[in-house]
Amino acid sequence: MIRTLTTVAVAGLFSANVMAQGAGDWLARVGLGYVSPDTDSGNLVVGGDTLEGYQIDVGNNTRPIVELTYMATDHIGFEVLASWPFEHDIDAAGVLDGAGKLGETKHLPPTLSLQYHFMPGAAFRPYAGVGLNYTIFFSEDATETLDGALGGPSSLSIDDSFGVALQLGADFDISDTMFLNLNLRYIQIEADAKIKTQTADGEVVSRIKADIDPMVVSAAVGFRF
Repeated sequence: MIRTLTTVAVAGLFSANVMAQGAGDWLARVGLGYVSPDTDSGNLVVGGDTLEGYQIDVGNNTRPIVELTYMATDHIGFEVLASWPFEHDIDAAGVLDGAGKLGETKHLPPTLSLQYHFMPGAAFRPYAGVGLNYTIFFSEDATETLDGALGGPSSLSIDDSFGVALQLGADFDISDTMFLNLNLRYIQIEADAKIKTQTADGEVVSRIKADIDPMVVSAAVGFRF
């Protein structure tokens, strides 16, 4: 008896059709995204001279996100990811580890993905996606710690970045039109930073590059219409 009930419950999880998802549907998700960078920093280059071991690290952040998916077929969907601006501290690393915060930046990560939905008619619907991310950096600021390290007041700017985005996720129906979503994303992001410092001898330009490549974990409430 127990085995029979367990079998029925498992079958229901994967095949129950509260309201089948299909071609022409729109899926809107609103939730929170946690960005955890896996920073691989290059060395700081000051006025053409490379300073070995002078590197950076990028901190984590959580912000609201919005995802909108259009189902072109029962299995194929096109998704756009948007978010409230993420804010990240830029910390000293390598030789400067422990020196503290060198700067900060905000970014927006709009991402377009092509998704494959494995079981569109089930109550539990896993999917995978691949796409293109365009990261926009703005509101960059240097700290007094960076000013002191470079010998004068400094300004910071970071170039925007294109990169590949990969994702795995799943939707879980809780009503005919509402569902819960869990999503894991890898985004390829390169930060190419330029620092201009006013010293007693004039302006000095420094550069540093870092692969940020964050994992983004999100949880959301979704609506199908």
